[in-house]
Amino acid sequence: MFSAMFLFNAALQAVLLVWLVRIWRQTGAAAAALLLLPQALLIWDNLIVGSGHWIGFGDLLQSLSWPRFWGHWLCGAWLIIASGAILRLAGFSWAQERWVMGTFCLVTLALMAYELPNFWTKVLLPVCEYDLIRYSTSVSAQQLCSPEQAVVAGGGPPIPQLVTVLVVMGAGLVLAIKRKFPWLFIGGLLMFISATPPFMRYKMDNVGEVMICLGAIWAIAHFADSRNRVRLGASG
Repeated sequence: MFSAMFLFNAALQAVLLVWLVRIWRQTGAAAAALLLLPQALLIWDNLIVGSGHWIGFGDLLQSLSWPRFWGHWLCGAWLIIASGAILRLAGFSWAQERWVMGTFCLVTLALMAYELPNFWTKVLLPVCEYDLIRYSTSVSAQQLCSPEQAVVAGGGPPIPQLVTVLVVMGAGLVLAIKRKFPWLFIGGLLMFISATPPFMRYKMDNVGEVMICLGAIWAIAHFADSRNRVRLGASG
């Protein structure tokens, strides 16, 4: 059941990637170009977790699993820059200031630097959960694959992910109030809710990733298209 859910998530993320590529080609929006790599890595993330049941533990699955974590550590906070770019597309004059966009970029770089040590300090461990066979950097008592396996705690609260979601929600709230576009905020809110313990227990945080990506890509499509229409009207 859960393997199928992850494969379905991969398919949804693939559809969003196709949409994102189309937006980028039609509008040239920088926000769309920025999210191409993170979006592709989310497809890989869900695809490998969903396929682990058939691949089985071993060097192959472990090697295929590393890019899942590299993607989160490297690109997880890029939605912050995208949020700033979306506010620019939405026509907020204050968002056009260089220091405003610079702040979004600096926060993103700080969170990337925070994640950087993970590249040489983390190891991948086998995890058995429901019908899923996967590798992770932590293992709870409910995820042990054998009586001999030890519990390995996580590295504390996911600060970069939390900050990213809060920034997306903040930008989304501005769009909802000032531009009557609620979907970026709703996507961020659903991501936040899905990452709470009751929902993470059933792996709903990956569904939340679909929702926050949908909200961001929808916002780019909406405001990039509106901006292009304004430009065409002015030139005509």
